[in-house]
Amino acid sequence: MLAAERRARILDLARQDGAVRISQLVTDLGVSHVTIRRDVDSLVEERMLDKVRGGAILASDRGDPPAAATATIGVVIPTSYYYRFVVDGIGDVMADHGEMKLAISEYDLAEEYRLVRELVDSGVDGLLWVPSVSERDEAPEFTSFVAGLSVPLVFVEREAPGGGLGTVSSVRSAHERGAMSALRHLRDLGHRRLVMVSRGSSQSAEFVRRGWADALGRLGLDPESTILGPNELGAGPTWERGSADVVLDMVERIGATAVFSHGDENSLFGLVQNARGRGLAVPDQLSIVAYDDDVSAHADPPISAVAPDRRRVGAHATRLLLDLIRERSAEPPVQLQIEPRLILRASTAPPSVR
Repeated sequence: MLAAERRARILDLARQDGAVRISQLVTDLGVSHVTIRRDVDSLVEERMLDKVRGGAILASDRGDPPAAATATIGVVIPTSYYYRFVVDGIGDVMADHGEMKLAISEYDLAEEYRLVRELVDSGVDGLLWVPSVSERDEAPEFTSFVAGLSVPLVFVEREAPGGGLGTVSSVRSAHERGAMSALRHLRDLGHRRLVMVSRGSSQSAEFVRRGWADALGRLGLDPESTILGPNELGAGPTWERGSADVVLDMVERIGATAVFSHGDENSLFGLVQNARGRGLAVPDQLSIVAYDDDVSAHADPPISAVAPDRRRVGAHATRLLLDLIRERSAEPPVQLQIEPRLILRASTAPPSVR
C-alpha cells in the first residue's frame, strides 16, 4: 500500500470516528509504528489532522493562513458537466498544496497531446489527465507518448488501454460495481428482463457495460435483456427525436419490466412522460434506474440512481499525484477505485403482471 492509499484511509477513519489511534492504525493497515507516525505527521503538516497523545483528531479550523504552495499540477479533462465535480475535488486538495493549471479538451486525443505538452513545457510538477482512449484497445502511439513524459502522471476516471500491467497510476469510480449494485436491486425486486440504455463511447461507459454483462450471468437475469446504444438512439450530445419511443418499443417487444440508463439523465424525463402516455406508469408497470445522479431526484417520480463520488475521485487522484511528486517512487503503479452509492427513490418497485 502506497503512502497515498494509507493516508486516504487514515483520513477516512478520522472522518468516521473524529479521531484515530496510532496503535489501532498499525493493526488495521498492517504496517509499522514508524510508517504510521510518518503518515500522521504528514497529514498534520497538511493541516488535515491535529496531533494528540497516542494519535490524532480531525484538524480544527483555527483560521491559520494557508500553507505555502508546494506544487503546480496540470489538469487535462474533457468538456463535460461530469468533470466539474472532479475538478472541485482537485481544488479541495490543492487549496493548501499549490496551484492547479486546468486545460479543457473536446474528447480529442490529438488536442490532448498538445495540451499536455504545453503544460509540461510550462513547468508543472505533475499531471492529472482524463485521456480520450478506449480501455479495450491497444494504443501503441498513446503508450509511447505517455512513456515520454518527464513528470509524474495519474489518470483520472481512466485506465491505461489494452489491459495487462500498466505503468501509470489511476483513480476512477468503480463503475462495474455501481452497475452490479443497481441490477442486483432490480433482481431482488423480482425483475428479470431489462433494457439498458448506453450511448456513451468513453471508458466509463465501457466499465458500466462490463458491469451489466457481468450481472446478466451472476444474477441470473434473462438473456433476452438487451442494450440500446448509438446505433439505435444516435450518438449526438442528446437523444434524437423519437428515441424514447425506440426504448419503449423495445420494452414492450421483449416484455421488459425495468430500464437501466447510463448517462443522458435529462432524457429520462421524456422517457417517464412517454411511458406514462403508453399506460406504463413508473414504477407500477416499469421501473427505472439511472447511472449518474445530477437531476434524477427532480423527475416525477424521483428516479433511483447510481451516484459516482466524483469529488472524492478528484481528491484521491490529487493526493496520489502529490505523493508521486514528493517521493518519485519506483514502486509499481496503483489503481484506486472509488465506490459509487446507490440512491433508492420512488422509480423502482416489484414488477406487476401485464
